[in-house]
Amino acid sequence: MTSHELAIAKDIAVDLHEAVARAHRLLDNSRACDDILTMQTLADLSSDLLPEWPENDWMLIEQEQYHQLRLYALEAMTERLTAARRHGEAVAAGLTAVRTEPLRESAHRVLMKAHLAAGNRGAALRQFEQCRRILREELGLEPSPSLRALLPSRTEHNGRSRLQPSGT
Repeated sequence: MTSHELAIAKDIAVDLHEAVARAHRLLDNSRACDDILTMQTLADLSSDLLPEWPENDWMLIEQEQYHQLRLYALEAMTERLTAARRHGEAVAAGLTAVRTEPLRESAHRVLMKAHLAAGNRGAALRQFEQCRRILREELGLEPSPSLRALLPSRTEHNGRSRLQPSGT
């Protein structure tokens, strides 16, 4: 080791290593991961890697790699919790993904699905409208057809517009 290197003792647990391992498990659809569908995993995936560190090339690459991994893991966690009918936790994970990357349509998609699975069509519609507003204001884009397809359809009933499930 030189004076320009930093090392951590082998008996020290590194939370990043644990979070990365859990993220990979969440992304592996061939493996069950009910034991890590916890609020602790959500908390561990809620922060970026050393966000206060000064910018340099190697750190920016590491930060972006972990940022993307944790976003995919948060989305997978939201989907797994939705499938397990743990809707409140699924919404919390989906909100974390959206808060982390508001322009990421896939984060809005899994959150909308969690709301719909819980029977909260209004919340799903509100999430869609938030996504639409952000995409328009920031990028001048409209939500994709696949996101729009999740929307409950509107039908007329006694002169009033009502939301109906979209069949997804």
